[in-house]
Amino acid sequence: MVTSPADPPRNGSQHPRRNGTQHPARNDSQHPRRNASHRPLRERPLVIALLTALCGVAILTVYFLVPLASSELGAIERIIGTIAAGVILLLALIYIRRRATNVPLLVVLLVLVAVTFAATFYVIASNRPGEFDGIETRIDALYFTLTTMTTTGYGDIHANGQLARVLVSVVFVFNIVFLSLVAAEASRIVDARQSRKAEAKS
Repeated sequence: MVTSPADPPRNGSQHPRRNGTQHPARNDSQHPRRNASHRPLRERPLVIALLTALCGVAILTVYFLVPLASSELGAIERIIGTIAAGVILLLALIYIRRRATNVPLLVVLLVLVAVTFAATFYVIASNRPGEFDGIETRIDALYFTLTTMTTTGYGDIHANGQLARVLVSVVFVFNIVFLSLVAAEASRIVDARQSRKAEAKS
């Protein structure tokens, strides 16, 4: 085949689409919206907040459904509801346990400990009259626990017996430990942000 001198020879270097060296690689860091859309589901703050709230609801559901009195042991609906809420709580915890921050886990821990103390207070008040003055229902026990943990007790419900006062003292100790954990986590978050800013400037 005879080519005309006016026809230039075909060279892949003259076709930018064929020459990969003329197309710089795409950098997703220059597209924050693209990074946000490709962020894994469990890394999104809104999803983590919803899962944390779901954990709190599941814990409260277990508290109000789990059989704590001998008369409630035969209630099948209570047992089924407790198991279902426990499964939901476990699945939600699996999604939020590997986060860069431990704040969701601290929130879940606070709710779980508060409900555990409330259930303990309710069982003691039901089986040992005189230990607590004013606890007759689960709501009373939860109310007393929250007012004790926040140190805003109103005096309408209080501990009379020795066992009750020991448990209330344990609540006070937990408050100190929990505040220490929150302070340590806040310090870690601040240090991590400062480190990222320093790396961005360098």
